[in-house]
Order: sequence, then C-alpha cells, then structure tokens
Amino acid sequence: MKKILFLTTSPTVGGNGDALIRAAMEAAGKDGAETSLVNVREKRIGFCQACYGCAQTGVCVQKDDFMDILRLAHDVDAIIAEAPVYYNCMAAQMLTVINRLCCTFACKTYQVGPKKRVGMFLTCTGSEPEEMKRHVRNILTLPSVSRAISEYRTEVFTSCISNSTCQDREDYLERARAIVRWAAEGPGKE
Repeated sequence: MKKILFLTTSPTVGGNGDALIRAAMEAAGKDGAETSLVNVREKRIGFCQACYGCAQTGVCVQKDDFMDILRLAHDVDAIIAEAPVYYNCMAAQMLTVINRLCCTFACKTYQVGPKKRVGMFLTCTGSEPEEMKRHVRNILTLPSVSRAISEYRTEVFTSCISNSTCQDREDYLERARAIVRWAAEGPGKE
C-alpha cells in the first residue's frame, strides 16, 4: 500500500488549496493509498536561523513542529504539497518549510531515505504558469533537495479570484486527482 503525505500551506481554511488537496486525498483513498495530512497553518514552524546547530545530529535545535513533519515525509512514498502564490512567488509558509530542510544537508551523515515522487499544486490569480513551474524547479532540483526526489510534477491553477474557484472547477479538481494518481504509481514500499 502506498503512503502519501499531503501538505497544505494555505492560510485560508476551506479555500482553493484545501479543495485541491481534498480532491487528491479522496482519489488516493479510493485507490487504496494510506494518506496523512499536515495543515501548516495549524503548526508552529519557526524560520531557519542558519545557526547550523543541526550540523552534527541532523536535528534542528528549534523546538517546534518541523521535525515531526520531516519524520512524516521520510515515512511516505510520495508527497503532494500545495502553496498559494503571492506576489509571483510561493507563499512564505511553504518557503519557511523548505528553508527548514537545512538540517537534511547541513549534517553530512543525514539519511534522507528512499527517493519519492513529489507533486506540487500552486494556486494564483494571474501568474504565468511556466514562470511558477520554473520557480518550483529551481528549488526541487537543488542538490540538497533533489537527492530525496525521484520525480516531480507541478500544476499551476490560475484565475483563483475567489476562495471557491478550485472547488467550482471540475477540470482543476481532476488535474489534482491526476497528480496523485501519478504519484501513487511510482516505486515505493509495498
């Protein structure tokens, strides 16, 4: 059975990101995957302090919820993450989570575990999809991050002018379902 972690960083409860994640989780459940959900808005995650206190152990010195999320990420076959786009960039909530991955490369003996597929959903009003995909590619192909990723796909959902745009558009919901089906067909624990 595939294990998939869903990570939403939207601060809007019941908004576009939640609608996409909900559709993807339902599709994963119907396909027999074991799912877990992390709403970053419900977690306490501090900014990386670049102190390199993690360099010896791989454990961040901050006592917040990040290490629990990282442990969940190591224990799954795929990750589906969602982030809104503000001012033509992934929102700070997602970038904060990404920056906290410092502990995985500052510690030279850190074990990232098996590679996994990563699906990324970005919601925006008018950003150019290819520019947003390039933004994600620039992060996910960094050597420190890509060593844990076998493949990734990014879907950009444009014209999200209200909190219900994605839930009102079946084509958007189907694109979210398609990404989770792709993620689940990759190699993983059986």
